[in-house]
Amino acid sequence: MKNLITILLAGVLVLIVSVGLLYGFIYFFPALMEEYYNPVFRSNSFQTDLLFYVHPFILSAAMFWFWEISKEIFSGSLIPRAYKVAVSYGLVAIIPVLSLTFSAINISALMVFTWVAYGVIQSFVACLVFANRNP
Repeated sequence: MKNLITILLAGVLVLIVSVGLLYGFIYFFPALMEEYYNPVFRSNSFQTDLLFYVHPFILSAAMFWFWEISKEIFSGSLIPRAYKVAVSYGLVAIIPVLSLTFSAINISALMVFTWVAYGVIQSFVACLVFANRNP
């Protein structure tokens, strides 16, 4: 039960950070948002908007598993350990998938970079929760 609460707490915090990052990227990179008008993306994503809100919970559950199997590998205090696991996740999971995405669809390198940053930040937030509640 404690693990489920930890995953849900991480999911809520990742969702809050995700929404903040979304609006931050819109504010700081307005030209980037123009890329989302590319036909490769859905013009009306009303049917799939729920996935944006469910994704932090799926990510948190996956990151909890990853945290459990890798937490002994990484040393240091709370923040450095969470950072190391998040960057490892970015290197192992996000960058390979996004390099394939970059080669397959017409998106800019800036968009790929923001997606990598977004994913690493999301996983860092989840790992901070895990490091705090399940060291």
